[in-house]
Amino acid sequence: MRRRVILILGSLLALLVIIVSGVLMQNASVDATQQLRLTRAASLNRFVQLAASLDADHGKLQQEMDTYSQLYNEGLLIRMDQQTFTSGSIDPRDPQVQQVVENTELNLGHTDIDTINPLSNDKSLIARPYGNSTQVLGAVIMQVNLDSARELVLQRWVLVVLVSLTAGSALLLLADRVTTWVLRPIHRLNEATKALAATKTAAPLEAAGPPELRELARSFSTMAQVMTASLAQQRELIAETSHQLRNPVAALRLRVDLLKMRLGDEADPQGVRAVEKELRRVETLLDAVLRLASADHRLSELTAGTTLATGVADSAPVPVRDLLIEEIERRTESARNTGTELLFNSGQETEFWVSCNEFELQQMIAELYENCLKYAPGAPVLTSLTATEQIVEIIIRDHGPGLRTKDLALVTERFWRADPTGASPGTGLGMAIVERLAQANGGELIVEAGVGGGLQMRLLLLRSAAPRQGVHLG
Repeated sequence: MRRRVILILGSLLALLVIIVSGVLMQNASVDATQQLRLTRAASLNRFVQLAASLDADHGKLQQEMDTYSQLYNEGLLIRMDQQTFTSGSIDPRDPQVQQVVENTELNLGHTDIDTINPLSNDKSLIARPYGNSTQVLGAVIMQVNLDSARELVLQRWVLVVLVSLTAGSALLLLADRVTTWVLRPIHRLNEATKALAATKTAAPLEAAGPPELRELARSFSTMAQVMTASLAQQRELIAETSHQLRNPVAALRLRVDLLKMRLGDEADPQGVRAVEKELRRVETLLDAVLRLASADHRLSELTAGTTLATGVADSAPVPVRDLLIEEIERRTESARNTGTELLFNSGQETEFWVSCNEFELQQMIAELYENCLKYAPGAPVLTSLTATEQIVEIIIRDHGPGLRTKDLALVTERFWRADPTGASPGTGLGMAIVERLAQANGGELIVEAGVGGGLQMRLLLLRSAAPRQGVHLG
């Protein structure tokens, strides 16, 4: 933006400098021309008087003419008594001179000098006839030397150009300083806005620049602080509410169990099962909300550039292949009960290490498998593990019904479920938790349609070097 503003202001200043310089240069030419015109008109009148008063003394007239030509380096031509007297470099045979002579014989004088152009080499002729009331007795023609005047005008032009360039540079520098003074607070405000959008944390914004921008910076700081405080209160409210609800739910489950024991055979099995089912749903939801709040908090730590005392666990390399094998073994029995086969293809036996919180990586893998077993029962689930120099990619692919293209972008939305009827168990928070935990660990979750059907979930994490021998990872 600064470059565009400077470009516009520079163009306007250049136009202004060109206009002002043109006017000053024109005035310099006109002024020099006017001075030359006055002096040469006086000299022309003097020779007219000499020619009219010295008709018989041609020698003295020629002497005056030669003296003038030597002094000013200008040519003179005087016609009188059918004779022509010349001095200097004027050539009577020059067509331009002959034309002027013919005009003087018709009593047509010419004493005007064109505006001096220092870049031109044109000659200038002035002439004045003299005589009585009935006839033209003679004429004086002067070839004006414009070299001195042109040199003077050129010097003035150079001075005007230098002064104009200096003034223009000073104005451009001033415009640059003013533009920087005005735009720097805008850039800071833009950066603060981006930081607020990314970190959800208010950063201090210095009030600088014009009064209007200072007021805008103060208003933005106030708004950012209010928004940050509001978001923090919302997170705390969700987490605290979920945590506080666990005790009443646990107490309610205990009372249901006691009620079953007291009623014995009189208890309504269907009603008790319905109550227990709803209790399990509430417990699952509370647990998912707490994990989501924790994931959001971890993500806000990463984006804000802060770290808490998760310390060694965050920085220690985590073996991905071992974790996948453990999770597959843990879920093999429950998968068989639904007719699902869990397959693992690492491509090679080499272990890959990632920079990630181990507990959070276990959570992410567990959620991905839970999603496959929930929405693709009876279909095989294939797990692949690949790596590049920087990235380790975990690919978990089911062969279930999959999702429509328009629904793929909604998978990580909170409380969005592929089964809107709620017939299948779940809270709609699992994939949102995985996405936020992946981002909090510098990774990414990509959900896409599998080739030939089903859903493919790719978890990309930053690769880490293997730990040194003897380092304890527990």
